[in-house]
Amino acid sequence: MKDKTSSTITSKQLIFVIIGSQIGAGIFALPRMVSGKAGEDAWISVVLGAIIPFLSVFLIERLGRRMPQMGFTQMALGLFGKNVGSVLIILFIAYVLLFESLVVRSFAEIANLYLLPKTPLAVVLLFITISIVYIGSKGVRVLARLNEILFYFGVLLLFILIIPVGQADYTNILPVGEAGLKGIARGALTTAYSFAGTEVLLVFYSLVNKQEEVLKAGLIAVCITTLLYLAMVITCLLVFGVNNLQRILWPGLMLLKVSQVPVLERLEFIFLVFWMGMGARPAVNMGFAASLSLSQLLKIDEKKYNTYALMFIALAIYILALLPHNLLSVFKLWDYAGYGFLIIGLGYPLLYHLAAFMRGGKMLV
Repeated sequence: MKDKTSSTITSKQLIFVIIGSQIGAGIFALPRMVSGKAGEDAWISVVLGAIIPFLSVFLIERLGRRMPQMGFTQMALGLFGKNVGSVLIILFIAYVLLFESLVVRSFAEIANLYLLPKTPLAVVLLFITISIVYIGSKGVRVLARLNEILFYFGVLLLFILIIPVGQADYTNILPVGEAGLKGIARGALTTAYSFAGTEVLLVFYSLVNKQEEVLKAGLIAVCITTLLYLAMVITCLLVFGVNNLQRILWPGLMLLKVSQVPVLERLEFIFLVFWMGMGARPAVNMGFAASLSLSQLLKIDEKKYNTYALMFIALAIYILALLPHNLLSVFKLWDYAGYGFLIIGLGYPLLYHLAAFMRGGKMLV
């Protein structure tokens, strides 16, 4: 049976949900991370890194089209049986908890550094956790509309970051190909991790009212994310150069130090005040997907108990976000979390396709 939900979203709204699941605080560190592997060719790595999320969207959409009457939990239980299927669902939820705890912690670190230096990190994390529960409890339609509003607002804010391009040194991206194929490939893999969020489609596919438009929406979302990442990386390369980027934790935010807007001072402060509403989007979207999967696994009334499932998910994210000792530990954990994206975003749909092919459409549950 198809997942029963209180409401559905349009394919257009799905675009903003996927983008919102991908872009968080990591965009500010991406130029340093990818240029550390690919040097001046970091922008090429961004383009190549987009291949993995494109493939992820394609595989998940084809999986949903193959079994249009089933949602994520029904697929797992139907293809693999109650025991193995339940384990796969629990692993998905565990992945969301671990990955989004890093998203929340990174966002809290930025807020703590630039906006709330005297506020305990635990308090900042608490307010982010509360927002996850509050927004998610309003249902998928409200969540999608919020993602749409914040997208347009976020694009306007990100345009502020490319103001310093007039001060750029275009020799910072030359010579093209200096990093070699190995360096570019390593940078592409690093970039691919930053596209984590496409796996939210595993759950949201069944919530879209016109599923024949899901593939187009997913590909558009990844294209937009790629363009935003590319703009950020190229701007940082042109302004700072590869060597300087390696000495800056958050190059994207450092652009605000060299941006000059008449009348406005402390541009980074103003920018981050407005960015506060967007930094937690990946955790909100993925947290909702995890809570919905948990509710369906436990076979409880989603309308009645999904808020409680959200509270459990958010509490787990909060606790895990507190565990890293410092920001350096968070960055190290990001490397391992990226492998999780490859497993869930590519491994899961491939495994499900294989199981569906072997069973010839016959379900175990």
